[in-house]
Amino acid sequence: MANSAIPLANLVTGYPKLAGQMGLLPETAIFRRFGALNAQNLLYFQAELVTLEKQLRELELSDNKDPHGMKSQYALDWYWLSQSADDGGDEQWKLAKKIRVALREYTLIQQSIVLSLPEPSKWDLNDIQHYLETKDMGPLAFIGDDAAIWGSTQHPKSYCPDLVTLRSRRREDSFSNWVTEKVVLKLFSYGCARLKKASRVYGVVGYKDSKVLWVTFWITTVLASLLPIASIAVLYCVQSTLARLTVIAIFNLLVSLCLTAFTTAKRTDIFSVAAAYVQGRAKNHLNLHTLYLTI
Repeated sequence: MANSAIPLANLVTGYPKLAGQMGLLPETAIFRRFGALNAQNLLYFQAELVTLEKQLRELELSDNKDPHGMKSQYALDWYWLSQSADDGGDEQWKLAKKIRVALREYTLIQQSIVLSLPEPSKWDLNDIQHYLETKDMGPLAFIGDDAAIWGSTQHPKSYCPDLVTLRSRRREDSFSNWVTEKVVLKLFSYGCARLKKASRVYGVVGYKDSKVLWVTFWITTVLASLLPIASIAVLYCVQSTLARLTVIAIFNLLVSLCLTAFTTAKRTDIFSVAAAYVQGRAKNHLNLHTLYLTI
């Protein structure tokens, strides 16, 4: 009887179980692009079609010069071309159908889609490397030439360079991506994974994106709250005009860096916020300077 609590328990070790894992975690559906082979295949089809096209044009010219006049109708009416077998000369029609099949397999659009697929994140690649070495899969789950496609935990960078994923992980800000892809992996390598049991569903130790992003969200929120307060406090304590302008420039740079690292702001947004920040601080500086002069 199937165990619904452990979806992979009843799958055979090897391709079935790995496919089940990819079904549970679509981000780990990582495959080779085979870009060179696809390009070579298209080159073969292209060469074949060039030859077929040349043959077709020659037949069209030859049939158009038919002294009896019947074959000359092929270029004017598709029906007569499709019924050319009755005339005992259906070479052009056979060639046209052969070209039709070749064009159907000349899948430029499919290759374009494959080339546009995103690369897998380091986190998902590391995930699949660890899963392939779990007790359920075993270190020798795959023994064929494809065993090293995803690399291994001992050699994490030995994976094939043309890997793509069918469903990319949602890209957050640079800071969140750095935490999920670098910091968490470092913590695991230092033994923090021992503090948590492996998931009965996924088969490996891990944390959900939502938990990691929750932490980065609060760090970003606290920083966003403290940065304006800190700039105001420093400007209040500094009385020299040159020093205040320097402080404004430094905090403006910090604001721009924070927007780049902790948000997904576009370049235009960064320029707008930076300009508004400078104008606001400069206005406050002038107000304070006027106040000092009045006193």
